Amino acid sequence: MDAKEAGTATRDLLATYGPADPAMVAAALRQLWLQAAPPSPDAGPGQKGTERDWGIDDPDYEAVGVPVPVLTAMGKEVGKVARKRVGEFLPLARLLWDDYGREGRIVSVVFLGPMELSDPEGVVPVIYEMAQTCVFWEDCDQLAMKALEPVLRKDPGNWLERIGAWVVDENKWVRRAGITAIGRLPMKHAGYTARCVALVGPALGDPDRDVKRALSFALRLCARGKVEPVKAFILAHHDVTDADSLWVMCDLIRSGWKAQLPQFADLLPVYHNWLETAEPKAQRGVQGAIRILERVQ
Repeated sequence: MDAKEAGTATRDLLATYGPADPAMVAAALRQLWLQAAPPSPDAGPGQKGTERDWGIDDPDYEAVGVPVPVLTAMGKEVGKVARKRVGEFLPLARLLWDDYGREGRIVSVVFLGPMELSDPEGVVPVIYEMAQTCVFWEDCDQLAMKALEPVLRKDPGNWLERIGAWVVDENKWVRRAGITAIGRLPMKHAGYTARCVALVGPALGDPDRDVKRALSFALRLCARGKVEPVKAFILAHHDVTDADSLWVMCDLIRSGWKAQLPQFADLLPVYHNWLETAEPKAQRGVQGAIRILERVQ
């Protein structure tokens, strides 16, 4: 089953939806997306297995590997109806998120996006609750991009500071979701780049791997809006020496877009200084960043 077929079939299923009993439609949606699932890793003779390492600790969490475009097509069809009946479809969104594993979560966040645009004050708190129960990087990033980001892009003046509070939340997945959504905003609204950099900045030094990766990615995306605020951020933190902060500063360079890297070459003295002052376990990363900056001079 491809994305187009999945979307059409989802449209037909919605005719039976009632908010008092979302379980029937949720179960039918699962049967639908399972038709697009790749062969399992323990496929029999003549079948191609698909090995995956999702990084999920919960052995009961279902993740069958349905392609995201298929799940997105399903979620979009639900969203066409749900944006007009937000209260009626919130039970379905919660049920899919809570009980239907990876695939249910992606479908859920896709239709939460248009619901959020219709009723942001009612839906954003639901998204915040969901973020607290993420289990790995993908469900967190899909929630940030598909469910949370639409209202931020539409009305950054109202929502940027409010979502900025997520960056310092006690829950690591809330932090990652906020960082991801904010970091993507400058690609649409470059004028907000400096503010976005300032809002994700408090995450520098966070020891959690998922948060560090999100921060590096967010800063690289901010640089696609405007480079100077990101360079100013590096300069403002020239005196950091801890490995967690320097991992982000070096990954900015190691994973940066090639077309932008020459604009960072004048920061070589900062990275050379870090080579002298950094914690020992951070020095290898600094050396790698220096080699890249020397090449692009």
